[in-house]
Amino acid sequence: MRKNLYDKLKTFIPYYSEYGFKEGYKLYKKLASSNWDNISVYGLKHPIHLRINEKSDLEVFKQVFIEKQYDPNFYKNPKIIIDAGGNVGLFSVLMKNKFPDSEIITIEPEPDNFLMASRNLNKYSNVKVLNKGLWSTDVKLKIIDEDVAKWGIQVIEDNENGNIEAICINTIIKENNFERIDLLKMDIEGSEKQVFSKNYEDWLPKVKILIVELHDSMQKDSSRVFFEALNKMWPQYRLLVSGENLVVENLSLK
Repeated sequence: MRKNLYDKLKTFIPYYSEYGFKEGYKLYKKLASSNWDNISVYGLKHPIHLRINEKSDLEVFKQVFIEKQYDPNFYKNPKIIIDAGGNVGLFSVLMKNKFPDSEIITIEPEPDNFLMASRNLNKYSNVKVLNKGLWSTDVKLKIIDEDVAKWGIQVIEDNENGNIEAICINTIIKENNFERIDLLKMDIEGSEKQVFSKNYEDWLPKVKILIVELHDSMQKDSSRVFFEALNKMWPQYRLLVSGENLVVENLSLK
């Protein structure tokens, strides 16, 4: 019994540290229940919706709102934000509440994740949610394994049998008349290797801050390909680690 109480207290402490006793306990109890709909988070304009049957939703929630792996204090009032690998939209929710004047494009290839992201973001203005994958060119993709957790979906290029549209960053810039991208977050389960392997010469110099999770365990040499592109196009940059992510600032772009 004492161990059970200790385990509960240990689990609760991060909620308390982030939101105080009252708000932290309300959030802790809600996530310990069997109802993950309409989750109120202190400081957020609208409630969040998670799937009780998809445990990865809770892990993503903790990464964003408890562990603060995407601490918005790293970023300098971004106006244009791209969230590639948006999952259920929680990074975009965080950014929209911290930077309400920003314009956000959220990209998510998995259909159920896309629907949840759309639901979490539909009350915010200037947010587009695309049911697409991010790639180096505009092609067709297919999911490799439908049975993995929703946050671990991997895709491959397949123009004949693929049923997911892929979009490249050059197309996003052109379609939206962007002159620059202030913040580009990329958690795309190994597809970053393709994104940084070619056709990055035009768009990469227009990015001020990159947040990227590299997945060498899924795609061999992803880190090498990423840093080769970065070193080629960014003469100066500053890098720090936040949780599972690299946060890289382009010092050549004011």
